[in-house]
Amino acid sequence: MWGLGIFITLSFLCLTIYLFALTVHIHSRLSQKRWHIPSIVYSDSEILYLGETIGRDDVIQMLLTRGYRYVSHLPDLPGRFTSSKRKIVVYLNSFTYPDTAFKGFLLTISFRDGRIETLRKGNKSLDLVALEPMEIARLFGKDREARELIAFHEVPRELINAVLVAEDKRFFQHQGIDWKSILRALWIDLRHGKILQGGSTITQQLAKNFFLHPERSLSRKLKEAFIALILETLYSKEEILEMYLNEIYMGHQEGVSINGVGEAARYYFGHGVQNISLSEAALLAGLIRAPNYYSPFMHPHRARKRRNFVLKQMAKAGLITQEAYDKSSKAPVTLPASPGDYKDNAYYVDFLKRQLLKLYPRRTLVANGLRIFTTLRPEIQMAATQAVKEGLKRLERKWPSLQRSDNPLQAAMIVIHPSTGKIIAMVGGRNYAKSPFNRAVNALRQPGSLFKPFVYLTALNTMTLTTVLQDRPSRFHINGKVWVPRNYDGKYHGRVTFRSALEFSLNAATVNLATRIGLKNIVTTARRLGFTSPLKPYPSLPLGSFEVTPLELARAYCVFANGGKLPFLLSLRNVVNEKGEIEQHREISTRSVCSQAKAYLITSILEGVVQRGTARHLKQLGITIPCAGKTGTTSNYHDSWFVGFTQNILAIVWVGYDDNSSTHLSGAEGAMTLWADFMKRIQKRLIKKPFHRPKGIEKHRVTIHVDWPPPSIQPREYKEFFLKGRVPIKRASPKRHHPHLNPSFFGNLWESVWKKIQNILR
Repeated sequence: MWGLGIFITLSFLCLTIYLFALTVHIHSRLSQKRWHIPSIVYSDSEILYLGETIGRDDVIQMLLTRGYRYVSHLPDLPGRFTSSKRKIVVYLNSFTYPDTAFKGFLLTISFRDGRIETLRKGNKSLDLVALEPMEIARLFGKDREARELIAFHEVPRELINAVLVAEDKRFFQHQGIDWKSILRALWIDLRHGKILQGGSTITQQLAKNFFLHPERSLSRKLKEAFIALILETLYSKEEILEMYLNEIYMGHQEGVSINGVGEAARYYFGHGVQNISLSEAALLAGLIRAPNYYSPFMHPHRARKRRNFVLKQMAKAGLITQEAYDKSSKAPVTLPASPGDYKDNAYYVDFLKRQLLKLYPRRTLVANGLRIFTTLRPEIQMAATQAVKEGLKRLERKWPSLQRSDNPLQAAMIVIHPSTGKIIAMVGGRNYAKSPFNRAVNALRQPGSLFKPFVYLTALNTMTLTTVLQDRPSRFHINGKVWVPRNYDGKYHGRVTFRSALEFSLNAATVNLATRIGLKNIVTTARRLGFTSPLKPYPSLPLGSFEVTPLELARAYCVFANGGKLPFLLSLRNVVNEKGEIEQHREISTRSVCSQAKAYLITSILEGVVQRGTARHLKQLGITIPCAGKTGTTSNYHDSWFVGFTQNILAIVWVGYDDNSSTHLSGAEGAMTLWADFMKRIQKRLIKKPFHRPKGIEKHRVTIHVDWPPPSIQPREYKEFFLKGRVPIKRASPKRHHPHLNPSFFGNLWESVWKKIQNILR
């Protein structure tokens, strides 16, 4: 008896020490950061405004993309919408922006003739409204757990009741262990000689998931019971239930673990847990037992059957009425059209992560639940991705020699809002999974003729758009070799105007112009426009013989579209921490690098490129809106380029091979076709007005005498733009065939006589 007493005493002492140590461990573990929360990356919000050229079907697609669900009745919960022939009624989701909290409301949108006619909130008319940003990516750690933390007071009562009915009916009565359930499960296990049933309470499930390994054994079951008792001592029932609802495993999505009911509601229903219906609450509760077995994506019939079982148990317990049961059990199992497909944004997100890693350690990005707001616009990104993928396939069908299994034809596209510098879409290749290298940002390629507008911008310091240039061969000695610039068509055209030389991308005229104004001056202009790649004042510089990235080129071209102002490119707007505090903020920023008038003159020439120059076939590709652009082709057809812009969108496209082999595609044959496809996809979002002519520009009728182009392409008499105060007054001698303008008193008489002389000579 003495020995037995000592044994019991020592056992009790050891148990006490063990429980004390376990209590300290549990308290310490739960007092720290309980979960690693991935950072969430959001797109920009989408603005709808009165008079916008957008149809009902387009808005419906935008809502579906954002996870809104169609209902046949007036929406009574956020995230729902209904529609008729000319109207959409949508219950907007609430959303917490970096600087404000938006409360969702019932919005009525009416349409007329393909435009938004009215926006109404009840009886109040609105000028514009924002659709909330979309989640476009998550930055995971090695555990790859997706989790949206929710507080107990945010969980609807219907969901709490459904979970208790499905998992632990006596949760609020027991002290962590339901002995009746355990004894019943133990009896079944003993009869079969193995562990078949657990009989675990919600507290025990939390203990198992948070502190223990999933193996089934009696020792683990004993530990689970001890931890459950300690949890019930340290925390209230509401706190335990909150931890449980945030911890439980709810399924998998492409290698990512869905944890917690908050994340599960987003994944399965496309909206927050606060807005779920009774039917959805029962489905979530039913999933807890076996999420993959009852997955509504993979097994909708099983999911519906399990949901209805939970609803029936709720009705038996008096938690819902018979009417509510009948209605919810008959509801279809409806799911979002796309449960979080981020593939189209992969290149953009990679570009963003490079910036974020300069601001935060990797562990912070994958564990601290940051909310990252970007400038990406999902519909524009989708259009860019499709244009690249389908455009490359189309080129390969037209020219089968382009198809190479070991070295596929690639493309890159960047879309920018030129006045703000917002990067609204980015495609770095045809398939991120096969090749994550981002060609839009990292590929160094020769720009070819895309560099020429910067040469002509430099020349505007001393010349006009009617200045005559010599498109004749010139010889340059470089490293002991003779280099002679040649034009694309292999011909030289003699005397040409400043405008025509750029519109038709004449190499010889451009090189002669560059040597005339000074190659070092061109380098200075390029640096002012944001080029950081190495540039040397060689004779081949004007033809884009050096290497730059598509991103550098896109930014520089924004200067022409943005009235001479160079924007700071934006992809990252705000970073908000778990406490809702803004840690990073980026403002729209621009700086003037040339006058608005000079930028307009170059834009006017680039409009001519589209109307009659190297990009004139855009009309045949279906582009009829006012736009400006430039084709680019490098030597031996290594690179095919096109950059084009309207008043509100600038897009640049590159097509080529990674190994720099020849594509045999000019800029017009390759990149321009992808650009045209993209612009047609987003044409309803484009401003279709002509470019605004700024102050400091004069327009005068001129008569030009040059060798090329022929009058059928460029009339000899037309109106041209000039910088104010830079209009030549003195007439050039007609024998020298120089342009003349602003005729003197006898000018009209001379023009009449000159025309008669020309007719006689002909």
